[in-house]
Amino acid sequence: MKQILVYGDSLSWGIIPGTRQRFEFDVRWPGAMEKTLVDLGHDVRVIEDCLNGRTTSLEHTSKPGRNGAIGIEQRIEVNSPLVLVIIFLGINDFQSMHQMGAHDTAQRIKRLVEAVRQAPIEAGMVHPDVLLIAPPLIRPSADPIRYIHGG
Repeated sequence: MKQILVYGDSLSWGIIPGTRQRFEFDVRWPGAMEKTLVDLGHDVRVIEDCLNGRTTSLEHTSKPGRNGAIGIEQRIEVNSPLVLVIIFLGINDFQSMHQMGAHDTAQRIKRLVEAVRQAPIEAGMVHPDVLLIAPPLIRPSADPIRYIHGG
């Protein structure tokens, strides 16, 4: 069985807009992707490692543990062997508390890719390919949770 790791934030975790609830696995995009691949005859498992508010490498002022760079190499090691790591991060880097630009975030994402490629996997295992997914266009929201949650 081939394993794919999705490393993301609330957009992958599957938060239901306007709530603190979570969509079921088969509704969240990683689950829908797994189902589609299996239906197409692929022997695949999608592993979700997604956390609300996760950033590329920034600390959250009130929510500890949201720095995506801390521990990513161990996550690769824990879930190996992997054929693919999908990184879907960056939107939370643009929260007002961080004051970061697109170039800064791109550089931090580059470091995440390097961390995946240097993860301490077992001898004989191959480092996984990496797929980056860009965050969607940000639109204004009437959702009051966006001010405390941010992604």
